Amino acid sequence: MDVYEVLKEWNISDYHVIDKKSIDEITLGASILATGGGGNPKIGQLWAYKVLDDKKDIVLIDPMLVPDDILVCSVSPLGSPVVLTEKPPNVDALKQSISKLEKYLGKKVQAIVPPECGGVASIVSYAIAGELGIPVIDADGMNRAFPELQMTSWATHGVPPTPTVSTDDRLNSTIIDTKDNLMAESIARKVSMSYGGISWIATYPMYGKDLKRASILNSQSIAWDVGKAVMYARKHHVNPAEQIIMDLKEKYQLAGFKVFDGKVIDIQREFGGELTKGFTIGKLIMSGINQDTGKVASIDYQNEWLNLIIDNEVKCLTPDLIAIIDVETGEPIRTEIVKYGYRGTILLLSTHERMRTKKGIATFGPRYFGYDLDYVPVEELNKKHD
Repeated sequence: MDVYEVLKEWNISDYHVIDKKSIDEITLGASILATGGGGNPKIGQLWAYKVLDDKKDIVLIDPMLVPDDILVCSVSPLGSPVVLTEKPPNVDALKQSISKLEKYLGKKVQAIVPPECGGVASIVSYAIAGELGIPVIDADGMNRAFPELQMTSWATHGVPPTPTVSTDDRLNSTIIDTKDNLMAESIARKVSMSYGGISWIATYPMYGKDLKRASILNSQSIAWDVGKAVMYARKHHVNPAEQIIMDLKEKYQLAGFKVFDGKVIDIQREFGGELTKGFTIGKLIMSGINQDTGKVASIDYQNEWLNLIIDNEVKCLTPDLIAIIDVETGEPIRTEIVKYGYRGTILLLSTHERMRTKKGIATFGPRYFGYDLDYVPVEELNKKHD
């Protein structure tokens, strides 16, 4: 049964067939929404190209059309973004994770939902769905990227990240099944480190009804439109950050703010290792340029940008989104590649309401990461930019 037979069985006639141009746009948009993390987008992009070159179809469907009783799961690399650049995806490893998850649950996975908007995890989800002949769902569990397995709207709305199957490039697999979400993250992280710093996981098995209840709906469409906005800005020589803000406000009523143009003048960074549990952790300091000359911006990060302070004034706190994009091209500047002298525009976006619950802020707000800061929505922190 191919993907179109699956959709016919579900009575779905409204869907998007994803081509290479779409992959480029979605990859770019997801990489921007990944808040500095998500790994090198080329890793997933090239795999998706190969799937299309092999004449396999990648089909994106609306989450609200997914049948309530089908099983879906999420797939992702887990570990250090730096190690990920040295160990590209192993198709067999991800297929093995999914097949072992199916065997463990005694039920077939019938669709893939990306775990996040991220440079690798998003597009890898498209690629593996195409490989397996099943649809990819227009949703995710973060509305951005986050470093830990339990940091999802799924977990904070009662959908656990287990069982999770973790596989390495030598096809060693580990099944993680626990009722404690933090325990699941801890075990999965240790397994990844034992595998050499990166693993490929099938996780968050859930039924369609829970997908619709707990996901960030239509987030892949948002990523797609962010990518289109940047492509438009390049073609018409307009400011990419301003184009993103305008398009998202018009199409989705999402609040966005262009708050700083600057140059990187200092980087504090610890690359993923045993001490940092595989995370890339640090702080970025930028000196203002153009209209922001004389100002200083400080950004905390752990794989992804977390908090932004400009001249001692808090401007954005996790889980709201911080993106640093090239002033001219709109390309995202990621935590593992940023260097002294890079020039970028800081773009802020409001997160989805499902990420702003009390449990959500406790799970991935600033205090969880060890910062003595109480979460305040980005709209309130940037009223003067409205």
